[in-house]
Amino acid sequence: MDQELLDSIREIVCEETKKIVREETRKIVREETRKIVREETADMRDDISSLKTDVSSLKTDVSSLKKQVSENTLILRSLEENNEIRSAQMDRMENDIAHLLGKYEKVDELEDRFIHHTHTIVIETGKPEEKAS
Repeated sequence: MDQELLDSIREIVCEETKKIVREETRKIVREETRKIVREETADMRDDISSLKTDVSSLKTDVSSLKKQVSENTLILRSLEENNEIRSAQMDRMENDIAHLLGKYEKVDELEDRFIHHTHTIVIETGKPEEKAS
């Protein structure tokens, strides 16, 4: 009977010990989980703060890039317009030069005709007059 009593007590002690160990283990796990969550949360806050700073910096960079792109676009449009004006002027100059060359060729032709031109001069006096003697 003593052995049975001892076995029963041992069984009760084991069960109670298991309960205590489970409860303590749960407490430890909860505490460690809270610590980890706190640390992770702090790390996440630091990461978020760093990301906010990076995003703010990117916004500033993008803003300055927008201004530069806008300015470059205006310059490019101005250069394109200037190029169109210069192209039109060049076309007009080419046309004027062709016109002048045509006139120059006509002048050369007239000079050649003038230089190589011969005239026959005929003087008509009407009725012949008699000479008084």
